[in-house]
Amino acid sequence: MRKKIGTLMAVILVICTALEGCSTLSDSLADIAAMADDTGAAAIASENNTEPENAAENDRYTGNGSAWCSTLFENPSTQYDNQLALVAAEMSEKAEDTTGEGIKKLYSSYSIYACELYRYTNGPKFLNLELSFGGGAFAIGQDTLNIDGTDTTILIITARGTTTWGETFGDLCKGWYLDPEKVHSFLGRNVWDNVYDFEELIWEGINDYINKYPAIKAKENLKILVTGHSLGGAAANMVGARLTNGIGSSEWWGDKITKDDIYVYTFGAIKVLTTNTNVSDGYENIHNIYNYYDSYGPNGNQKNTNASSLYAKFGHTELYDLEYDESGPNVWDSCNSHLMGNYKAALENEKTNPAFIRLACADDTSMVDSPIDNEIESEIMNDVESVPVSSDYADFTIEGKWKSVGDYGFGQAQPGAIVAFDEIHCNFYSPSDTYALYQEDGKWRLDCTDFLFANTVSFTVEIIDNNNIDIYYGTNVTELRRVD
Repeated sequence: MRKKIGTLMAVILVICTALEGCSTLSDSLADIAAMADDTGAAAIASENNTEPENAAENDRYTGNGSAWCSTLFENPSTQYDNQLALVAAEMSEKAEDTTGEGIKKLYSSYSIYACELYRYTNGPKFLNLELSFGGGAFAIGQDTLNIDGTDTTILIITARGTTTWGETFGDLCKGWYLDPEKVHSFLGRNVWDNVYDFEELIWEGINDYINKYPAIKAKENLKILVTGHSLGGAAANMVGARLTNGIGSSEWWGDKITKDDIYVYTFGAIKVLTTNTNVSDGYENIHNIYNYYDSYGPNGNQKNTNASSLYAKFGHTELYDLEYDESGPNVWDSCNSHLMGNYKAALENEKTNPAFIRLACADDTSMVDSPIDNEIESEIMNDVESVPVSSDYADFTIEGKWKSVGDYGFGQAQPGAIVAFDEIHCNFYSPSDTYALYQEDGKWRLDCTDFLFANTVSFTVEIIDNNNIDIYYGTNVTELRRVD
């Protein structure tokens, strides 16, 4: 126990020292707030909480050049809409102004009314992060748009990304790091504690909002938009899944809408599920836009945080490749490939090059569980079918010291690094893993579970000979040579 606490304190000290350059899994960190109130239900109302007379107007200007208008919601939610994604991205970005003024002003510019801000506060910070173990801020508003000749109420929910120390530790540790119940059951799946807690806060806020504006429950025509970035994207993912799962139920929205009316767009969402795959069936309306080179993903400069993934969410992954410069004295100095600026640039590219984002959803609104590009599918499933079968090495043992000799490295096994395997432990993925090397379906597999976060990552191993092995993560290969 002392060892674990000592390791935890060392990690916290390193994080506190290192995160100054890029200290969050979200975009804007300025003016970060103090401790959120204990109830999490106190809301700050916008100045105008009544529907404006021109609420059903069709054209509203937005800062990114697209229009907040009825055409955004004319197609079913299962069809990806890049213009709607741009609007959602702008909401997600403005939500990260930790005073709450950014998202409130943006809602107002869209003529979204009855705006309520939840858990946005204003207080001291350290290393650009709020000195609070709270967090979980979000905004809710509504609008009326004339869609196909019918006035339709749009309920908008925007979840903020990480901006507090409590949220940061939660992202890295997959929950409150002293809480033994780090995994919760949600819609029949296991989800991480930190995202589950945020989703529960949002759900309390939704109930509070509906109680304050009960007329929503009487609306005959209703659509819902849910969005967020990073931690906020993960929480939005769960809220969207819960709304979708409630269709046809006794919930207040259950008999009002179909899946086609629930629009969910997330950006760089961190891990929701404890598994390494998406839950796609039934959640075709959830679009998780993700950068293959996201700073916190498996191909990013801060992949050792193990906070993010191309998958591990409800819905499907709309994948693109856009790697930004992450140079600096150390890897913590930049998370440019994770910031909303990168995601908005990808959406702008999609406007002129419709193939820039590889969509997992087909144009006919049917569902494809994995991206349409076969190479990307292999990357997402963490498996390379062309890896040779190593059946001639049934007695192979990985125990001993190895040197990473290739141009690519994973985790601790960066080029030139020495990694060691004993009977139980290794330092391949994290500084202290438990591991299992075994054969399955004629291939060697390596599973590593890190000591601090208790998260497991799986690899495929090609045994070249007793002294040389290649370890595959997707299409990336870490080459190891025995040195003892």
